[in-house]
Amino acid sequence: MEELAKLEAERGNPEYLSEKTGLKRGHQGVETPVSRKRSASREMCVFLILNISSLQLIPVNMIAYRSQYGSVHPAVIIAPAILATAISTVAGILFCKMMDRKRRV
Repeated sequence: MEELAKLEAERGNPEYLSEKTGLKRGHQGVETPVSRKRSASREMCVFLILNISSLQLIPVNMIAYRSQYGSVHPAVIIAPAILATAISTVAGILFCKMMDRKRRV
């Protein structure tokens, strides 16, 4: 995310040009630093959605639990895990594409 913020600064996005922070009087007159609020760029949103949407490709922990509790075939969950990962990633990509088109219109 920090690298994507640097990219936005290079593009000239005014929200990312300076790292200025202000001071705010808080409880009992103590001044605390306050940073400016920023909105996430399109690339940041896509990165976050794809990162969240993908599950573990080979769920080693679940296989270990199933083996520990006496499952006959503990690795049988690999195919459903790959399928679930593919579906969630495709759903995330489609959502990003729909939001990108909505923003352009």
